[in-house]
Amino acid sequence: MRLAFLSIGRHIHTERWIQWFAQRGHECHLLTVQPGDVEGVTVHDITSTSGPKPLRYYFSLLKVKKLLKEIQPDLLNTHFLTGYGYWGHFSGFQPNVLTVWGDDVYVTPFENELKKMLAQKALGSCFALTGDSADILEKSVELGADAQRSYRILWGVDFEKFRPFDASHWRRELGFTDDEILYFSPRSYTQPYYNIDTVIAAAAQVASQEPRARFLFAGYEGDPEPFRAKAREAGIEEVMAMVGRLPHDEFATALNACDVFISVPSVDATAVSLLEAMSCGAGIIISSLPSSMEWITQGESGLIVEPRNVQELADAMMRFAKDDAFRHAAGVKALATAHQYAGFDSNMEFVDRIFRHALGELPAGPQEVSLAQLAAPEAGA
Repeated sequence: MRLAFLSIGRHIHTERWIQWFAQRGHECHLLTVQPGDVEGVTVHDITSTSGPKPLRYYFSLLKVKKLLKEIQPDLLNTHFLTGYGYWGHFSGFQPNVLTVWGDDVYVTPFENELKKMLAQKALGSCFALTGDSADILEKSVELGADAQRSYRILWGVDFEKFRPFDASHWRRELGFTDDEILYFSPRSYTQPYYNIDTVIAAAAQVASQEPRARFLFAGYEGDPEPFRAKAREAGIEEVMAMVGRLPHDEFATALNACDVFISVPSVDATAVSLLEAMSCGAGIIISSLPSSMEWITQGESGLIVEPRNVQELADAMMRFAKDDAFRHAAGVKALATAHQYAGFDSNMEFVDRIFRHALGELPAGPQEVSLAQLAAPEAGA
C-alpha cells in the first residue's frame, strides 16, 4: 500500500504507528507541521507562516491537497481531530481513516461553535474512525461519527520493553531505598486537568501518616517549577524527586522501580502510560473516567478515585502502603488485562484490517474491536 498520514510530527505515537507500516514494506508519507526525520518514512512539511492563523490553516490545506495529488496514496490516515482532522476533511480525499487522540474530542469541540462545527464535519466525513477507548468513540458518534465504522484501537504496549523486572538500582540512584513506598505520577505538567496539584496535596497527607512514603513526578511536557513550589509549600520536597521527560526505554525502568502508579486526570482518553504501568505489574490508582475504567476494576486490578478528590486519593495511596499482598495481587490482575488487550502489534493488525476494508480488500473491519461489539452488554475488558 501507498499510505499518507496527516499527524503530529516528532511524537512517539505518530512514529510508532507509521513505522509499523513502513517496516512491513508499505510506502509511507507523513504530512505534518512538526517535521522531523522518521526512519523509513518520507516526511513532508505543510507549515505555512504567512498571515493570521485562519490564513495559515488555509495555505497549509493547499499544501495538503497538492501533496496528496502528487503522492496519490491508496489511503489517508488522519490523526488528531483538531487541525489535522480539519485538513483531512477539507482535502476531500477518500478513503480517509480518522484517528482521535483525547482532548481533540473531549475538550476542543466545545470551546466554541466554529470548532464544534469543524469537528462534526471531520467526524461525519471520514470513512472510518479509530480511538483508544469505547468512551471516546461514543463521544465522537455524538458529534457525528458513524457508529458502524468506529473501532477501539489502543496505542499499544511493547511487551518486550514493558514487563516486570528488577529496577531497584534505578530507584536507589534517585535516592530511594528498597523498603520505602514509591508513588509515581508521570503526567504532563502542561494541562491543569492532569491534576498534579491534587497528587501533591494527597502526597502531603500520606507523608504525614506513612514515614516510608516517597514520591516521583516525571512530567513528559511543560515546566515542573510551579509544581516544585507547590511541593515545597506542601512540605514534601525532602521526600520526592521531580524530573522532566523520561526516555521511553527509561520509562519502563521507572515503572518497575515504583510501587504505585498514579494517573488521576479530569479529562483523558486511555493513557498509554496506564497500559504500560499495567504491563509492568504496578499498583494502579486512576480517576473515575470511563476511558480508564475500561481497564481497571475497583478493588481488584487497582483503585479508582474521583478526579480532584484529595481525600479519596490519599486513602487509596494509604491502602496500597498498608497492604503489600493487595498491591501484588492487583498488579498481577492488571498485567493479565494488559496482555489480553494492549499489545502493540495486535492493535496495529486491527488497523491494517481497517485499511484493507477501506480499500475493498476485506468485506468488513475488525468487528471484535468495533464500537457495536464493545457496547454490547456482555462486552468489556
